[in-house]
Amino acid sequence: MIVDASVILNAFFPDEDQAQAQDLIRDHVIGRAELAAPNLLLYEVTNAVVVARRRERISDEQAEDILSSFESLGIALRPVDWQRMLPLAIRFDRSAYDAAYLALAGATGQPLVTGDLRMYNAVHEHLDWVQWIGDYQQV
Repeated sequence: MIVDASVILNAFFPDEDQAQAQDLIRDHVIGRAELAAPNLLLYEVTNAVVVARRRERISDEQAEDILSSFESLGIALRPVDWQRMLPLAIRFDRSAYDAAYLALAGATGQPLVTGDLRMYNAVHEHLDWVQWIGDYQQV
């Protein structure tokens, strides 16, 4: 299963709607689900933590805890070719970052789980393998 940064952030940020994202992470940790993402996941999660800290949504200690916990998950990070990303970014008017998640899911035949409502709304009618984190049911 491919996950985007929004799922990770939903699971770890204390002011997010966390239940389904935490269930998915838990399923990964206990081996009931295998999570993967494009290499850029590390940068997106780290940047979101930096911005949250700057805006005082979280403390320095929480920032370190979130990144340490994220790192310990062992989510498989994979490269994605621009040749797969570009057509998706153009077709759905998405960023290259969003297109990387879509491209990896499409290339691997795995569902993409997202907590990004704008991306989900832009693609779910055309790509039935894109799933909303709020619909996640524990395996």
